[in-house]
Formats: sequence, C-alpha cells, structure tokens
Amino acid sequence: MSKEHVEEGVVIERLPDRRARIKLRKSSSCDDCSEKGFCNPFDSNTMTVLAEDPIGVRPGQRVRIAFRTEKERKAIAVLYIIPVIAIITGAFVGNALDPFHNPDTSAALFSVLFVIVTFLGIRYYSHKRYEKDNSFRPTIIEIVRERD
Repeated sequence: MSKEHVEEGVVIERLPDRRARIKLRKSSSCDDCSEKGFCNPFDSNTMTVLAEDPIGVRPGQRVRIAFRTEKERKAIAVLYIIPVIAIITGAFVGNALDPFHNPDTSAALFSVLFVIVTFLGIRYYSHKRYEKDNSFRPTIIEIVRERD
C-alpha cells in the first residue's frame, strides 16, 4: 500500500530530464513527522528537493508535490543506522589493532575513518542503485498557480 505526503512549493529550476528543483517551506506537518530529520536535517525553514516533473512546470510556479513514504524506513536505515554501526565497529577495530599505542586515540581515529568510508560508500551505492529509481523522488502532481 502506497502512502503519500503532499506539500506545496515554488519551482526554482526546470531540468532537461523531466525533473525540477522545488523550494519548500517547513510546514506544521513537519513537526509531527517521524522522518523530519531525514528530509530536513539542519532544521532550516526551507529546503530544496529534486522532483519528477511529469506535467512540465516553469520556474516561479507554485506546485504541489507528493512524497511516497513506503521506502523512507529503508533510506533512514541506510543514512543513520549503518553509519552508527560503522562508528562502533571502527572503535572496536582501532582499539584491537592499537596502531598509535593509545587505545582511546586508535578507537577514535578508526571510528572517524570507518564513518567517512561508510558515507562515501553510501553515496556511491545510492548514486549507482537509486539514480533511476523514481520511488525515492517526490513527484509534481499539480500546478497550484502561475508565477507569484
């Protein structure tokens, strides 16, 4: 069963591959959302998203976009849980190997190294695996009004 969350925003830029950049204002529904840290991690009042554009929008138009939420849990696991596992694993490996002859320093440096490598791996994997997968990308569903 597919669940959708609908928001309104303004088209900033139309891209040639039937996608558009949309600027959204943080709404009151963001406060109640369990995944608010996923799409707005720095707690700013606005965010920019890349959305599928099946209707052909133009910059300046106010549009409604739908976010499909069925795969958010998987994305959250990839972005948050896997790096935490990498930090803990790095600490154990650094402590066990102890190349700096100080277990705390070794654990800290290996934790940082493991989390950096993990984020680079996630970035590479996500670009390869999900670049063409539209189920993670919001879709423009209607034009609310022409340019403000």
